[in-house]
Amino acid sequence: MENSKRKDVLRKCLDTFVTKGLAKTTSRDLSAALELQSGGLYYYFKTKDDAVIACAEEAALMLEQNLILPCLLDLSDPEALIEKLRRRADELSPTMRFFTNVCATEKYREQLAPKIEGLNKRYKHYAYVFAGKLSCRTEEIEPYVYMAITAVSSYMMFGNADHIASQMNLLKEKLYEINERSPDYNTVKEKNNGNCRSD
Repeated sequence: MENSKRKDVLRKCLDTFVTKGLAKTTSRDLSAALELQSGGLYYYFKTKDDAVIACAEEAALMLEQNLILPCLLDLSDPEALIEKLRRRADELSPTMRFFTNVCATEKYREQLAPKIEGLNKRYKHYAYVFAGKLSCRTEEIEPYVYMAITAVSSYMMFGNADHIASQMNLLKEKLYEINERSPDYNTVKEKNNGNCRSD
């Protein structure tokens, strides 16, 4: 299957799982989402379980690309970073719940283990990338990257912003602290403050 077609198939199946739920989604539902006759799903997947695993892997990729990577654009504005992160988390929370549900299901756990392990390794890489953007040591920002990922994951699962407010405030304060050490950041801030003044 060519890559663009595979993406389209995975997104349609994933949307169906997210909308109907893992337990309630049938092969017939997935075939209908692909605009195929009953059983058409098996043109793309050997079994429904194969479709579940492929969609869970696609969900993990979506979460990674739409939650973690965009943060790199807002490191110099912690307020905007936290607010945009919250909005993206709200949008993606059904996808997160599907992914977590699959990971918690015993028959899928072993097959998804390499994907989870790969994600954990990439979190360390992201800490390194964030440190590079912030011009600080990886060891300084790494605990905050892990804390943010854990907090946002919890928020997406349970939807209670109050439960993660303290973690988000710690992250915001740390980013301000690191940014304040940068001469470029202070220059931009002074320029912006100057532009806000009225004569």
